[in-house]
Formats: sequence, structure tokens, C-alpha cells
Amino acid sequence: MCKTRTEFSSVCVSSVATILIGLLGPGGTMGLLVRATAMEPAGIQWGESPLTVDFDRTPLGEYTESHARQDWPGLQWFAFRGRGTIVEDALGRAKRSLRIAYPEDSVGPGQGGGQFRVQLPPREEYFLSYRVKFEEDFDFRLGGKLPGLCGGRANTGGNRPTGDGWSARYMWGREGHLRVYLYHMNQRSKYGDSLSLNVHAVPGEWHQLTQRIKVNHPERSDGELQVWFDGQQVLFRDDIQYRNIDNAQVDTFYFSTFHGGNSDQWAPQHDSYARFDAFRIRARR
Repeated sequence: MCKTRTEFSSVCVSSVATILIGLLGPGGTMGLLVRATAMEPAGIQWGESPLTVDFDRTPLGEYTESHARQDWPGLQWFAFRGRGTIVEDALGRAKRSLRIAYPEDSVGPGQGGGQFRVQLPPREEYFLSYRVKFEEDFDFRLGGKLPGLCGGRANTGGNRPTGDGWSARYMWGREGHLRVYLYHMNQRSKYGDSLSLNVHAVPGEWHQLTQRIKVNHPERSDGELQVWFDGQQVLFRDDIQYRNIDNAQVDTFYFSTFHGGNSDQWAPQHDSYARFDAFRIRARR
């Protein structure tokens, strides 16, 4: 029996996908849904009770801080400013998703998108997985941010890491090109490093992003970063120095999405929307 929220099993997703593919075959509409639904790293022994948020029990309408506190244990702060909405959305077994608005001419989280942060039990390694769909006619412009894992001071916004904090959000670029936007001790730019995934998000289609972060030994540059896109590994690094102290483990989930950049050139030229669903944050057993 499949469970929801914090007891959702990775075996359940694979089983559902296998059943649907067996019934419907690789062609046809539902086959396309399965391809976007069930792609996760295989062969991993997951730990107990992952944090799972799928919005299926969240009321339709504006997604408020009160709703977020019910969905996300450890919520530290929340800033959506009315731009997040729970909507009906068929995706395999899911019925609802979080729809984020990026208004015309908006740049930065004060004008478009939304942000919140969730404190996690500190660990040296975590996996984060979620699904995202940029709606048809989404204006990517020069780029924008997508959620990721962080640690310690969770450095962003030009705050160069000094060993006690780092962040690993994603970014989209022109035409939906995806990359990891990484703040770490050896970054070349004040504003972090951009690590291309060599894949593109297709407007109107659901995609699954999964990242694995394993922090380095404080005295070595042996931190790991691994990313899967729709079930296919697209990035692996094992030479990253996230920290130089025993703290600054993986301890934060940062939901962060907006256009920018810091100039009007990054702003969408018309109202745009993206949907998010099926968040899972878990550790290896």
C-alpha cells in the first residue's frame, strides 16, 4: 500500500509506473505521464521516513504560510506574497500541485516567484527530488532560480562562502537550459559557479530533478554533487569544497524561484507560470 507525506516509499512509485506501463504500453498519453512520473535513481537503500510533500491534501487556492507550516516541518520563513496557488493537476497519482506566478516585468523574489526555507536535521548527505513544469508560453528570458539544498549560512546573492556555508540551487537559462547554481569555497565568481546540465526543460511538460549532496571532509575538496534529470544522470562532481569546519552539513531546503539576475533584462515580457509537485527530501540508509 502506497503511503503519503513522510512515509512515502520509493518502491511505491516504481510499482505504480510498472503497472501503468504494463496496462497502457509505452505509447499513448498515460505512457507519457509515467515517463515524467517515475524516473528516480535506482538501487539506493533509502532511510526511514523521508519528508514528502505532494499537496494532495492542501486546500485549493492561495498557498499561505499557514498551509506551508502544515506541509513543511521545520519551516523557518515564508515569502510568497500571494503568488503561490494550489491547483488541480493530473500527474500520475497526484491531483494537485503548487502553481507559482512570475508577473510581467518582475525581477527578483520581491516582484516575482516566491521563497521559503526549511530547516533539516543536519546530515552529511541528502537527496532532494521534485517535479517542475514550466507552463506553455513560459518566458524564460535570461534565466531564473529553482529550489535546491543548502548548508550552514546557505550563501547566496553574492555572499562569497568562507567555509561555513554553501548553496546548490538550480537555474534555468535561455530556452529552458538547466544548470546548478553552486556557491562553494572555490567558486570563481562572486556570484557562484554555473554548472551546465546540458538539458532543457520543455514548456508544458513535467520534468523531474533529483540532486544528491554529500559534503566534503573539512580538510579536503572531496564533496560530491550528483544530479539526475528525468531519471538520467546528467552531472557528477566529487571535488567540491563546501566547507572547512565540522558544521555546515546539509541542513536546509531552500524553495527559491524567480527571474533574475539583477536587471530588467532578466524580466519576463508577459505573465508566466510554473508548477511544482512531489517533493522528497531523504537520506541514504
